Amino acid sequence: MMKVYAFTLPLFRSILFIIVGVLFAIVTNQSLEQASQWWSIICTVSNIISIAVLMVICKSEGTTYKELIGYQRGQGNLKYTLFIVMVMLILGMGGMYGFAFVIYGYVPVIMVQPISVWFALINVIFLPLTVVFAELPLYFGYALNRIEKITGNKILSIVYPMFFYALQHSFIPVLFDWKHILFRFLSFFPLMFVLGIIYYKKRELQPLMIGHAILDFATGAQILMTSLSPALFEIMKAMNT
Repeated sequence: MMKVYAFTLPLFRSILFIIVGVLFAIVTNQSLEQASQWWSIICTVSNIISIAVLMVICKSEGTTYKELIGYQRGQGNLKYTLFIVMVMLILGMGGMYGFAFVIYGYVPVIMVQPISVWFALINVIFLPLTVVFAELPLYFGYALNRIEKITGNKILSIVYPMFFYALQHSFIPVLFDWKHILFRFLSFFPLMFVLGIIYYKKRELQPLMIGHAILDFATGAQILMTSLSPALFEIMKAMNT
């Protein structure tokens, strides 16, 4: 079963986002475009499901989720963590702005749409907290290491999970529009590929998790700001269209 899980779990995340996103739109009687403003809540729910699935799979393989993360006290350091944060900022922002102008001619602000203030306030904590325990252990800790163990192929073990890591962003939020899907995928692929190489060489999840949490907290904070002041979102929208 290890071979099956190693190659299907990366794809599972993309399918999960599609299913949860579509179900959310149906249950709330909204169009996918209307439901897209709730992407951060949908993402948190999907993360919780992913964590639960990982725990079950680890148990079935005779290991634990904690062992998958590979936490070791004293692992990593502040300088290395700051380096990871800078890499994420440069490649993440560079990819987003670069491909946004190529595909749209402007930068979409769909990811910071306002929602209910209480949901935004709660999710500013739960979004980064669940993301780091769902994504990185799945794509890096599990898939990359298992694929390398199964195939012995270094390139495949990095490229396969990182391709699907970037692909999952195409469905956050779920909008069946080719520009949106392509933009989201291309925006994240360079970052995911570089982080995959970094992890392959260091095999340390904690610094990556800290860096990822900081960036997701910043995203959650922006959503909270636009939720507190919808007029701010309209200004951002006007400036980027």
